[in-house]
Amino acid sequence: MIKSTPPLLTLAECSANASELLADAICTDCRSCVSQISDWNRQTLSELAETEHRILTEGKDASLLLAASALSRSVGKVFCASMLIPPYLPSVLPLQEEVEGNANLARQLLDLCRAGVGKFSFYSFHLCANQARGAHALLLTNYCGTDGGRALLPLIHALEAHRSALEDAETALTAYLCTHAE
Repeated sequence: MIKSTPPLLTLAECSANASELLADAICTDCRSCVSQISDWNRQTLSELAETEHRILTEGKDASLLLAASALSRSVGKVFCASMLIPPYLPSVLPLQEEVEGNANLARQLLDLCRAGVGKFSFYSFHLCANQARGAHALLLTNYCGTDGGRALLPLIHALEAHRSALEDAETALTAYLCTHAE
C-alpha cells in the first residue's frame, strides 16, 4: 500500500483540472476557461506554500517538496500557455491532439496519486507522451511554416513546456511514492 499525501493529491487534481480547461480553451474556444485556469494556478500556489510550511515545521522528507513543486510547475505551465492563446485560434487538429494528450497525461498523474505505483500503467503514460510529441512534431513541420502557423509558435512551445513539466512531475511523484510505500 502506498502512503498517499493529501497535498500531492490536491495538487494533482489542480493539474488535471487546469489541463482539462486548457484543452477546452483550445478545442472549443472557451473564453471563460482562461480565468478558471488562473484560479487553479492561485490555488496551486497556495497549496504549495502550505506544503512547504508543513515540511519545514514538521520535518518531512524533502522528496515530498520535489513532487509538490513538480505538480505546481505543471499548473504554472498551463497558465502560461493559456495566456498565449490568440484571439482567433484556427482549428488545427495536431494542436488539439497535443493539448488533449497533455490533459490525458495530467489525468494519469492524478491516477498515479490515487492508485499508487503498483497499479499505475507507466507504459500508457509514456505512450500518451509520445503521441503528444508526435502531434507537436506535426505542428512544427507541417503547419508552422505558414504565415498563420508562425503566430502559434509561442503557444506551441508553451504546450511542449507543459508536457515536459508533466513528465518531470511523473518522475518526482514516482520517486516519492516508491520511497514512501507502507
